Amino acid sequence: MKFGCGENWPWVFLDSSAGSPCLSEFFSSSSGPRAILTRKVNSDVDLFKDERDKSTRAELKGAVSVRESGVDLRRVPRHVAVIMDGNRRYGKAKYGNATRGHWDGSKTLIEFAKWCIAEGVQVLTVYAFSTENWDRDPSEVSALMSIFCKYCDELRVEAIKQGIQIHVLSTDDTRIPQEVMSGINQMVMETKRCNKFTMNICLSYGGRGEITNACRLIAKDVKEGNLDIDGVDEQALERRMLTGHCCDPDIIIRTSGEERLSNFLLWQAAYSEFFFLKKQWPELQKDDLIGVIRTYARGRKRRYGK
Repeated sequence: MKFGCGENWPWVFLDSSAGSPCLSEFFSSSSGPRAILTRKVNSDVDLFKDERDKSTRAELKGAVSVRESGVDLRRVPRHVAVIMDGNRRYGKAKYGNATRGHWDGSKTLIEFAKWCIAEGVQVLTVYAFSTENWDRDPSEVSALMSIFCKYCDELRVEAIKQGIQIHVLSTDDTRIPQEVMSGINQMVMETKRCNKFTMNICLSYGGRGEITNACRLIAKDVKEGNLDIDGVDEQALERRMLTGHCCDPDIIIRTSGEERLSNFLLWQAAYSEFFFLKKQWPELQKDDLIGVIRTYARGRKRRYGK
């Protein structure tokens, strides 16, 4: 058997005389071409893996760099809550029609959620319709419910695309029209497996009502023997709140220049930082959120009473 090489591959001549080495033995040896080729392939794989890892790290670094706030991700608020105020005033001023302001406000919500995701926020809770809002003019309430019906379908599609899991928080759902409830149920059901971001929509919601309902649940559990009276503490109440699936808001934003909570997340707001913006909700831009995040990260110190 004789060896040589041509181009990039080894060539072999076999001697047919007795006692010549077997071809299979040669190819299976540690110095044979199979071993050489295997080492070459493994080397290329390792090189490719190293380049791939470098590429992945570069992509991840680039993804982080597109966060416009420039805030360390550890300092970005995990949970942002918003009182979306000023839709009516905006609609009347721009269109002479309050209802159109509400529709523009619903579009701003989708954009705001995208901005939050881009900045690393994990949870967004918005005040869409309070229990007190039922006392508004019936024609306005009817128009709002009609918007909710249409908006549920639009938001559902966008939420699935963006990986947003939606929860609708209501302290009195008996007054919500059936067609709206159907849209809500479909939206919640079809986004329940999304895990990139959480959005809580407070609809027919009141903070006092939420606390009252949680107290009722505790009283019922004590009465039925499922909870000892000594087990009634803040954690027991918190577990029965509508926001039990997420942390309390780090930030609460209210638009339109008003500076009050208006019965929004009264329990959860104990240590939230407040930001009151002069703009109406539909006028909000990404720069407004960026400014809030920067101020929160660099200028606010949360001491929790310490």
